[in-house]
Amino acid sequence: MRIAIRKTSAVVAVVTLLLTFVAVRAVQVHAAGSTSHALLRDASGSSVGSVTLSSEDGVVLVRAVVHDLPPGFHGFHIHAVGSCVSPSFTSAGGHYNPGAVTHGAHAGDLPSLLVLGDGTGKLRFVTDRVSLPSLEAGSGTAIIIHAGADNFGNVPVGAAANQYTPNSADATALTAATGNAGARIACGVIS
Repeated sequence: MRIAIRKTSAVVAVVTLLLTFVAVRAVQVHAAGSTSHALLRDASGSSVGSVTLSSEDGVVLVRAVVHDLPPGFHGFHIHAVGSCVSPSFTSAGGHYNPGAVTHGAHAGDLPSLLVLGDGTGKLRFVTDRVSLPSLEAGSGTAIIIHAGADNFGNVPVGAAANQYTPNSADATALTAATGNAGARIACGVIS
């Protein structure tokens, strides 16, 4: 009888150990391949696309698909607050910038989005400037699409004949803060 109880106890212990390993491994796999999304809406509340962010091998893969937007290049950024109150979307705050660095080097400064003549566009890139847990922490973050192109702070100001003269203080401040990309035309909370 004692042998049967010991064998049963040993089997239960092995099964418990295996189930614990499987559960821990499932959590690790889920964490390694986690995904976040943002549904993009314009100022009227209409859906204009989506963004998927996937954590893979220490980087974040960002995929955006948009429609019904004005053709041309658009600033495409992660903003510091997970809020999209229309029509201006200023509730999303400024660019996501946990490192307190200048524009062009903000963690939320992302490649520009090119929208084709038919109002559609796709964007796909990887970044190591953010992690999904950091984007969803605290008050969250949001994806913003701007009306114009982002200059990434690259304005060749100088005194030579082939350089620009300094802009107004307002224009210089916009370049330093946002790349002077203009109004916010679409927003999606990352979740």
